[in-house]
Amino acid sequence: MRIVKLSPEAFDNYIASINYCSYFQTSAYGHLLSKFGLKEEYIGLEENGGLVGALLLLHKPIFMGFKYAYVPRGIILDYNNQALVHTAMKELKSHLLKDHFLMLKMDPLIVCSKRDRKGNIIGKNPSVNQIIETLKSCGFTHCGFNSYFESVKPRFEAELDLRHDSATLFKNLSKQTRNKLRKATKYGLSVYKDNKYNFAQIYNLIKDKDNVSLKYYEQMHQLFGDNCELYYAKLNTRMYVENSKYLYEKELEINDYLTNIIQSNGYKGKNMSSVLNKKMESDKLLSAYKKYMVEATELLKDHPEGLIVGATITLKQKNKIFLIVEGFDRRYKNLAANYLTKWKIIEKYANSNIQFFNLNAIAGKFNKEENKFKGLNEMKLSYNSIANEYIGEFNLIINSAMYSLYKGMTSKK
Repeated sequence: MRIVKLSPEAFDNYIASINYCSYFQTSAYGHLLSKFGLKEEYIGLEENGGLVGALLLLHKPIFMGFKYAYVPRGIILDYNNQALVHTAMKELKSHLLKDHFLMLKMDPLIVCSKRDRKGNIIGKNPSVNQIIETLKSCGFTHCGFNSYFESVKPRFEAELDLRHDSATLFKNLSKQTRNKLRKATKYGLSVYKDNKYNFAQIYNLIKDKDNVSLKYYEQMHQLFGDNCELYYAKLNTRMYVENSKYLYEKELEINDYLTNIIQSNGYKGKNMSSVLNKKMESDKLLSAYKKYMVEATELLKDHPEGLIVGATITLKQKNKIFLIVEGFDRRYKNLAANYLTKWKIIEKYANSNIQFFNLNAIAGKFNKEENKFKGLNEMKLSYNSIANEYIGEFNLIINSAMYSLYKGMTSKK
């Protein structure tokens, strides 16, 4: 085996020829990160005149001219072939040592387990432990099975199978999500694809999510082209007023009816207890609808042309679409803008050549009492998506002597 430098085009051609799908391993992603402080390098693992693996190497100098390397979503290789892994890692480490690399981090796209939306395990990879041991024998250190977001890339992601018609996909949503979508539409919310890619218009809604600049998203679009899509959720403020008023008046009728029953003591025993519970729930709804009605009236006055309340950016790669970032105006949380936007993307790509929707990160805790991000999990898994658990991060020390010196000096700071 020998290590070869690949052109970005050759690297993309290799990725296109194999069963692998992640936008993190594309030249567009490499070019994007190179605009924000990292160097990009494309490496092939060649054997018998053909490629048996490849990687996008992102790196930067960190100590006395020595470099730190990161391989997003890992070296692309058959990890079940132990002999191939040993040879590849030996050659790669030798190559990186000559090129003044200090250490390498990677997080291979290897699924450990799959869970349904309730957290039940529905599939396990029997090779995971063997792969970890193989990489350890090559000098790698496994960083562990983290449950939250301590790693560079998420170790758990939600993914929805789009190979169904939209009616079936809607039926498979949780009841709560279906209700949110119906309510969002009733309030006058619509989702649009922005073909002009006006990221500045929606940046305030997403800027706190990934902690990256407006320029980052603009560059992403330039590099990924039409595979990058921007959606926004816009509120029809006139419809919001009309529907808020309608919902308030309908609930007022229900509330008056329940009040009359209670005042006339029309039910006894358990039935009266049920009526009292319904009345308390109606009181809460009535208060909320009144608030929305007042809010809607003010919004119509200030924004007669409508108001953008949510935004989502996605990327397409092969047969998948990836959720990159989403955000919404928290003043209008009741409109469920992000729920509706994701559904419209699902509806658009149902039963198409885009077969999967990667909904991005979730937490690895599926017991609600233990999960401090339970709201995030509930939202993304409510679409009947599954949870993919990946193998996690690995570190490889390239130059042990210089790495020890580096750690010794940085620990004193």
